[in-house]
Amino acid sequence: MSGNLKNTFRKIFHKITYPLFYLKWVLYSSTNKEIKLLVGAGLTEFRGWFPTDVHFLDITKESDFQKLFLKRKIDKILAEHVLEHLTSGQLKLMAANFYKYSSGKINIRIAVPDGFHKDQIYIEQVKPGGTGNGADDHKHLFNYKSLSEVFVNVGFKANPIEYWNEEKEFYTVYKNDGNGIIRRSFINDKRNSDGSPNYTSLIIDFTK
Repeated sequence: MSGNLKNTFRKIFHKITYPLFYLKWVLYSSTNKEIKLLVGAGLTEFRGWFPTDVHFLDITKESDFQKLFLKRKIDKILAEHVLEHLTSGQLKLMAANFYKYSSGKINIRIAVPDGFHKDQIYIEQVKPGGTGNGADDHKHLFNYKSLSEVFVNVGFKANPIEYWNEEKEFYTVYKNDGNGIIRRSFINDKRNSDGSPNYTSLIIDFTK
C-alpha cells in the first residue's frame, strides 16, 4: 500500500472516530479539576492526563483549540520529543495557541533532543536526517537557548530543568512530579543506569 493511500485511510479512520474522542474529552473535562494535556501521545497514557495526537488536536491549528478549550483553559501541557518534528512556522503557531488557550497557572513541560549534548554519537542519532529512529523527520536540533526563544517570544517564562550548556556541562533538577513524566530523561532512561548522562533530553518548563 502506498504512503498516500495509507494517509487517506488514516484520515478517514480518524474522521469516523472523532466523535468518540470528543466524548472522551467531554467526560474528562467535566470530571477533572485541572486540564492536563498530553501532546503527541501516540500510545502513551498517564493517569490524569488527556492524550492527544495530531489527528484529533493539531497544535498548529487554532480551530482545533477552539473546539476543545473555549470553556476551559489548559493548566498543564506535556510533550516529549514532539517539537523537533515541527517547522519554524508551525512552532510559532503552536506557541501562540498554547499561550491563548492556557490558564494563568499553566506549566508546559517540553522535552526534545539536546543539541548541546557532549556525545557526538548522540548528536548523529538525533540531528535532522540523523541515524536514530524518527530522525529523518526532525526539523530542528534545539539547545536550551533556541527552545526557550520559541516560547519566550509569545510571553512565556523559561525554566530549564535538564540540559547541556555550551561548555558541555550537564545540569538537571528534573524529577517525576505533577508537571509530567519524561521517559527519556537522566533518571528514567535505562541507558543511564551506570550513573552517566548517556541519553538525556533537553527539558524546559514554561510558565506565564
